[in-house]
Amino acid sequence: MNEVLGRVLTVDGSQIMASLEKDSNELSSVRVGAMVSINGPVGEVVGTISAVRLEPASPSGRVIVVDLLGEIFHAEYGGSHFLRGVSNHPVPGTPVICASNADLETVYVPSSRSSIQVGTLYNDATQPAFLMVNELLSKHFALLGATGAGKSCALTLILSAMLEKHPNAHVILLDPHNEYPHAFPDLAESVNVDNLQLPFWLFDFEEACRVLIRGGSEQEQESQAMILKDVITTARTEYAGGGPTPFPITVDTPVPYLTADLLNHLNQRMGKLDKPDSAAPYLRLKTRFESLRNDPRFKFMFTDVFDAPDRLSEVVGRLLRIPVRGKPLTIVDLSGVPGEIVDVVVSLLCRLLFDFAVWSERDRMPPVLLVCEEAHRYVPEDGRVGFAATARAITRLAKEGRKYGVSLALISQRPSELSAHALSQCGTIFAMRMGNELDQEFVAKVIPYAARGMLNSLPGLPTQQAVASGEGVPLTMRIRFADLPEDRRPRSLSAEFSQAWQRDSADADFRDDAVWRWRLQSRKTEQPR
Repeated sequence: MNEVLGRVLTVDGSQIMASLEKDSNELSSVRVGAMVSINGPVGEVVGTISAVRLEPASPSGRVIVVDLLGEIFHAEYGGSHFLRGVSNHPVPGTPVICASNADLETVYVPSSRSSIQVGTLYNDATQPAFLMVNELLSKHFALLGATGAGKSCALTLILSAMLEKHPNAHVILLDPHNEYPHAFPDLAESVNVDNLQLPFWLFDFEEACRVLIRGGSEQEQESQAMILKDVITTARTEYAGGGPTPFPITVDTPVPYLTADLLNHLNQRMGKLDKPDSAAPYLRLKTRFESLRNDPRFKFMFTDVFDAPDRLSEVVGRLLRIPVRGKPLTIVDLSGVPGEIVDVVVSLLCRLLFDFAVWSERDRMPPVLLVCEEAHRYVPEDGRVGFAATARAITRLAKEGRKYGVSLALISQRPSELSAHALSQCGTIFAMRMGNELDQEFVAKVIPYAARGMLNSLPGLPTQQAVASGEGVPLTMRIRFADLPEDRRPRSLSAEFSQAWQRDSADADFRDDAVWRWRLQSRKTEQPR
């Protein structure tokens, strides 16, 4: 039996304070984060040390504060099981001992076959850290931490472990900086503005307004919106044949139409006006529309000028990996999307995913995981920031997605700027290093109270470490994520200035190629020599 570390002094609802023994040989085990065990009235109560203090009033002058996390029950004929929460509290005077290896295995090694190993406990490299996939995904999860804390590598590690065990998964990763294709060379379909068409007719009315209506007074913007609603509805109805249809056609019905027809309807309506002054909103719409259609950055939206094939099923199938065909992950590279409409594209993708899941046969719809990098950009706490439709789409996925087999992962380096409504729907939180006090306070609100002692370590957490809490982990724990091979790491590391500046490696050809791609808005094309 392990030597007694101390004895219980006081018992609170979620904590105990214990006085350390003067002559214990195991005081090296008394460190923040270590697990201890206390005999309770029925089973063993387990918890983690959250603080070590000098306390002159205690018998030894030293005390530990232990966050109580759960109980281990031993069966009469062998075996044991762990339950979160404490219903049978220990009493003062009860010995406190280091948790045994058997206790650690009972607590941290889940029995579920769906579990995946992503690293080890930070204070015991021999004890693996597992995630329970079903619990992790069925109730969403969030990965939060400051820039440089290792979020991208941690996400890559989690997804790699999932995909290795579940080769027919369906995962969509919104990648704002083109970081992840390098990390999943064989498992991912990389989608970008060069190889994916999102025809303009896929955008709903609110999204179309965000793209086309710019400038002018509020009254003029309202006039442009009314005009746009009319011409889009007319174009959809006309393309469908103009007669009776099996379903009502509205401005938002996902029925194709020609962008050329949209422009023609604008011109026709403008030509019928009696007063030239009233043509201003028409001219603004037309000018903006023609400008975008001729801009190579927007070519992924305007490939259907004279032909509008119904690609909805094809687009959805490619995004959701239906069928998988050996690539369970779709990486949507948003770095090439013009900054002024990135949030609109994200809104469209989230809406397509949700609507497809809602209207699919429930028994045949495969579960889908949507990973949203830099989530604070798209679903901010301040409703005045960003595009409201994008925030609504992601919040709707957070609130209702699980009913339709859609899971959400929110990744952010600024959790205090992330919508609390969306984050509150995440059943599992991975909190990595955070120096910002507002971010720490925000995360403390969504972490279970019994685990908040661990949050004191957030400002000083080393890279690759996280406090993991919630449904997807057996117990709140501080983990060290496993190392990723160099060739599987996302391209998110900071530049090695001191090393790169030792040689003059950038030449005129490099410079000219970069300018050529800049002008063409394409990474694939090199300047002809």
